[in-house]
Amino acid sequence: MSAIGTKTFFLFDGDRQPDTHKLGYPDYFQGSELKLPRNGLTLLYGNKGPGSLIGAAVRESAATGRGVCFADIKVEIGEWDSNKQRLSTFEHCRFLNLPLRANKEVLDDINVHWNRWLDEECLPNEDFPRKPSNRMDLLDKLVKIAPYCHLNAIAYDAATRFGIAKFVTIFNRDAILHDQINVIPPQTKVLIDFPGG
Repeated sequence: MSAIGTKTFFLFDGDRQPDTHKLGYPDYFQGSELKLPRNGLTLLYGNKGPGSLIGAAVRESAATGRGVCFADIKVEIGEWDSNKQRLSTFEHCRFLNLPLRANKEVLDDINVHWNRWLDEECLPNEDFPRKPSNRMDLLDKLVKIAPYCHLNAIAYDAATRFGIAKFVTIFNRDAILHDQINVIPPQTKVLIDFPGG
């Protein structure tokens, strides 16, 4: 079994970091127009974006006097596949990194579902997953249908105040490797709360 590494940060008030912190709906400096999935835990992934957001969190901490903690969280994804993901491989490699690690078939298929759901709400069509969307809550619908229901996590580009960052939403809470959560500084125990319950 393979795992991916994800990152997060959180700010806290007071002189002492909390004994516990519950990760839920995040504040990664995204705009209010960005709707994140409610049925998964959204973290940061890869090298694109997390560095600038973590730097922004440090600056925010310095400017406001609030403390900041960072956490690395590993997520089990089944068998790593070095090729671009195909619809037929989701049962084996349960992680989809959009748009770069998905083949044309996957990108086109998601776009068809996406625009059908936007049409139902009388909203304009989008070029997601090739371009970022503010309606990432639609991933909640995507992971309910085959073959996407096999995925433990989906990574995607998202707009923040500091540019495009790579977010990842974990939909399978059992895929989180709780014994490998690493918090810096290490005094806080991180608890996981899926926003949708």
